[in-house]
Amino acid sequence: MRKYLCLLPISLLFACPPPPSEDPLSSLISALTLSNIQVPAEFTVVDSTKQTQLDAVEATATKNSTCTKLGAFYWEIGDVNGAYGYSSVNGSVNGSTLLLIASASKWIWGAYVLEKVGTPTTIEQSYLRMRSGYDNLDDNKCNLALTVNACFTNGPGRDNTNNNNYYNAGDLNYFYYNGAHFQAYAALNPSGLTPALTNYTRTQLATEIGNTLFGGSNPGIDYAVPQPAGGVRTSASVYAQFLRRILNSNLTIRSYLGADLVPTLPSVHPAQAKYSPFVLEDVHYSYGHWVEDSSGNDSAYSSPGKFGFYPWIDPTVTTYGIIARYSTSGLAYAESVYCGRLLRKAFATGIEQ
Repeated sequence: MRKYLCLLPISLLFACPPPPSEDPLSSLISALTLSNIQVPAEFTVVDSTKQTQLDAVEATATKNSTCTKLGAFYWEIGDVNGAYGYSSVNGSVNGSTLLLIASASKWIWGAYVLEKVGTPTTIEQSYLRMRSGYDNLDDNKCNLALTVNACFTNGPGRDNTNNNNYYNAGDLNYFYYNGAHFQAYAALNPSGLTPALTNYTRTQLATEIGNTLFGGSNPGIDYAVPQPAGGVRTSASVYAQFLRRILNSNLTIRSYLGADLVPTLPSVHPAQAKYSPFVLEDVHYSYGHWVEDSSGNDSAYSSPGKFGFYPWIDPTVTTYGIIARYSTSGLAYAESVYCGRLLRKAFATGIEQ
């Protein structure tokens, strides 16, 4: 029987709030408007040698109810050299649509930190694999934060009592999915990185991280809030560039995909995990990304976001894929994961799912 994600209160998962300098409602409307004015990308095959596989992907995306229920979305699959093919489904989202990508930001942060440190120490193993004891972040408390540290110290946090920077000693060395681990690493700078990001604004954060990951020229990584775990606003085309830089080994994280895995399912690993959004799947977590290695799944690397933006790299580390969309449905991230898994299978087999 297929295992499904059990959905928990979405405020704890994959969050990405609106920019601090804008009214939250206006920001949300702006994000949605960007989607509405885009010109749909027709189903396009770039690499004709992949025609059969891409036809299977498009058929799955446009006919399988698991995917058609997503509403408007854009998919893209490719390799280190570029897209094999892409398409807009059920609407006008395309590769250039600017979207709040929520927890897809985590992969970017993991890649940035590893680019700075080279080889992860026990510090990175703790913070980037969500075992640091800092797990009290309420993303919404960062909406008006002007700096990384302000987001970290605002509150009350997840427990509605202590602030975002509350350290829970009882959770040290347990996996607990929460953005506070990454926020603490950025604010406290335990590895002594240069520059220290503690007092960086969202604009400074975007410049530093974008330039570091893209060889000195940020192609379009923006931060809606100064929050490494969930603050990025970008497009599928820019995120695809990031994934291609992983595939071609331009980034250190290529050597650490799936490295130093930690179990995340408390019911199976009670001595190692306390909370995971994949509450029915025995998946694992690495440096800012998931490994979808639960029973029946393909062990792809991924980082799904609350609003349905879902990037992945296949387990052979030769192809990447993206589902790009923006939905305020509480089911958005899970629905994108389910559809994305079908698209990966369709591409791998050349058979419509």
